[in-house]
Amino acid sequence: NVFRMAHLTASKGCDIPHGMKVSRFLAQVRQALIVISLGLPFTAHAATTLVIPNVYEVDDGVAFTLAHSGSSDFVFNWSDPSAPFDSFSSIADPTLILTVGETYTFERITGAHPFVIMDASAATFMSGTNGSYVRTTTNGASIDSATLSPIANFTADPGPTDDLIQWTPTQAGEFWYTCWVTGHRGMSGAITVVPEPSATGLVLGGAAALAFGRRRRRPRARD
Repeated sequence: NVFRMAHLTASKGCDIPHGMKVSRFLAQVRQALIVISLGLPFTAHAATTLVIPNVYEVDDGVAFTLAHSGSSDFVFNWSDPSAPFDSFSSIADPTLILTVGETYTFERITGAHPFVIMDASAATFMSGTNGSYVRTTTNGASIDSATLSPIANFTADPGPTDDLIQWTPTQAGEFWYTCWVTGHRGMSGAITVVPEPSATGLVLGGAAALAFGRRRRRPRARD
């Protein structure tokens, strides 16, 4: 059984591309077998997926570099760390979907506008939609209270600097980001952290889909 072989190979750390996690390897195996079972050409799964406009799911650890557009937007840039190595640039205040257990870095590369990551409590003073959230408070104490702890670890100071945020989420949930300068309310956005896929679930789900594909192609018996 190809899924059993893939699971054993991944779990023993053999023949997996350098730096790729077991769950991601199995996800690509599942995707390949599902697509092939349906008779379609297979394309490697990218780390970043544009889910809907202004919402990006990034299921592998990446390095985000952040410029800015006046005092209205943070401008994100990043590249996928594995094939097909897609790059994304000049993305203003995206909503990000990140994965538990992956490591993400956030580095400011232009002056002014400290970038902070906040917990779900910030929802009480955020308004808007994906790509255009606005912070409704100018109270610095409220921003500090919502910022993840320790605050210094979740603040990326303006560039040029070696200071950055390195974040490996440990639990799923809703988070927010904003500029620490209280008057720069539009430099804000949402982050959703989702659980890491279960390796067993990936294998079983792929096996079920493969079986379904085989049933679809089975010729019907003639009367």
